[in-house]
Amino acid sequence: MHLAGAVQKSAESGLLAWFRVAALGATLLGATTARGQTTSPPTLGAGDFTLTLTRPDGHSLTTDELVVYFSHARCSCPANLTATLAISSDAAAMLTSADTVDAQFMIGNDCDNVQATACTAVGSVVTLSADDTAADTSVPTSAVFNAAASGNCNGATTSTRLWAIVRVGGTRLTTEPSVALTVGGTGPSAPTGVTTVSADEGLVVSWTAASDTSTVQGYQVLCMPGPATPAAPAYDDSCSAAAPDGGAGLDPQFLCSGLIGVGTNSARVHGLTNGSAYQIAVVAIGIDGTPSGPSAAAPGTPAPSVGFGDLYKDSGGTAMGGCAVAGRGSGGVAFGLALAGGLLIARRRRRRRWAGGAAIVLLMAAAAAATRPAAAAIDDGAFPFAAAQQPPPGWNVELRFGPYRPNVDSEFAARGQSVRPYEQVFGSSQHLMMQLEIDRQLSRRAGTWAAGFAFGYYNVTAAALSADLQTRSGDETGLRLIPLSLSLVYRADTLRRRFGSPVVPYAKAGLDCTLWRISDTSQADFSGRTFGWNAAAGVTLDLSPLDPEAAASLKHESGVDQLALFAEVAYFRLDGFGSDSALRVGDTTWFAGLMLEF
Repeated sequence: MHLAGAVQKSAESGLLAWFRVAALGATLLGATTARGQTTSPPTLGAGDFTLTLTRPDGHSLTTDELVVYFSHARCSCPANLTATLAISSDAAAMLTSADTVDAQFMIGNDCDNVQATACTAVGSVVTLSADDTAADTSVPTSAVFNAAASGNCNGATTSTRLWAIVRVGGTRLTTEPSVALTVGGTGPSAPTGVTTVSADEGLVVSWTAASDTSTVQGYQVLCMPGPATPAAPAYDDSCSAAAPDGGAGLDPQFLCSGLIGVGTNSARVHGLTNGSAYQIAVVAIGIDGTPSGPSAAAPGTPAPSVGFGDLYKDSGGTAMGGCAVAGRGSGGVAFGLALAGGLLIARRRRRRRWAGGAAIVLLMAAAAAATRPAAAAIDDGAFPFAAAQQPPPGWNVELRFGPYRPNVDSEFAARGQSVRPYEQVFGSSQHLMMQLEIDRQLSRRAGTWAAGFAFGYYNVTAAALSADLQTRSGDETGLRLIPLSLSLVYRADTLRRRFGSPVVPYAKAGLDCTLWRISDTSQADFSGRTFGWNAAAGVTLDLSPLDPEAAASLKHESGVDQLALFAEVAYFRLDGFGSDSALRVGDTTWFAGLMLEF
């Protein structure tokens, strides 16, 4: 029994020892396996990396720009690009301090194939880690051209790729990051058909753009000899001494314009010398900063130009800037002077003329509001109908349009001179005058009486004349009018209210102050004011009978009592009340438009 028990205990002890050894072995094996998994490099692919090329100015080239960047022009203008390889944050998190990531940049079509032999290394090897997730190296554009086109700047267009051959722990990735390149393309095409027109100390340059401008960001003009103050180049200035496409060179000292956007095919250049001969060319700038070769050169010689103001004065015109009024003792003139004083105060220190008109509108509205009760009282007692049947005084607003031609030349005709400076510069055609008139109704005694204020806008421009006064120059000249007027208005609308007539005649008369400005691109503007008076007669056509239901709805919803068309004949005597120093800007014309009564 004792012997059997001892044998059994010995067997149990041996079995227990065996289990302990097996458990220890399993633990050691598991630990060894775990350590092997930790030190094994992660599996990465091309999608875990980003490869970019950056210009010297810091701009990263887009996919579209890489199609045109390595053009013939760029081959003649070498630059150093920066190739940057970056690993994504998710991939970097998989790396340990023991993992090494290095990459070699190569040019070729199939460098991801370990068997490829036609790939050329460019730049230097870069190293990344979990802490340094991006690295870069310099890649000369000449190295790209040498690898893809054997350095032939005028060779055929070739498609290739820039690769980053990445190794993680010494093992190449199964897929490698890359970007597509087009090498040897034509790049932006130079403009054609360059022409010049003489201007004062400058030229107006025009050209024909290439049919495809999808890769062009604009143009620059070159002048030889160069201007005293050249413009900054919009293209990569590493091309400054090159001669792409056999052109005359793109040295920035010859640039006489800034960047001119696509869609604009002409520009006026400044800073040239009158009487000096220039050769003018235009260069196209690619969206990546690559320039085309210069266009064929066109000759041009700047020369003084004669604008309308110059021709007016040279012809003996006596108008002066500022105010010009004759007959100072008349009451009408005094009223005109008072109006001018208010306008001058309203627009003081303001270059534009709209402030004066706005001030007059506000003054009239305030005066009308203050006099409204009195006007209503007069109407109620004077009008032969019951007061309840008559609407209270309201407002009339007119949008007015008509042909206009200021009679500037009448000054010379009155003196028996044959010169006609306005007609010589702007022609004999009329141009559009636009006006807005606001009338405040004051009384309904045998019709409607109102005080009206109107302001308008008229502008005419033309190319200035050359010194021979026959041909046109590249400068522009113009005459702008802003007429302001106060008028007394009578409308015989008793015909409409009593008899239902849709046609209502009316008449106006008032005083005017017209602000004028003569402009010239080569000289300072010349401006002043001309006072005078106006008279007009016309008819309105009430539109309510065409659709009474719509007219009633309009009145209910917006307060418009009447919507009417109108036409009138107008006479403007704008000569400073006979002043010899006023620019004559009057006319006899007609206006038509839309009237709203509130």
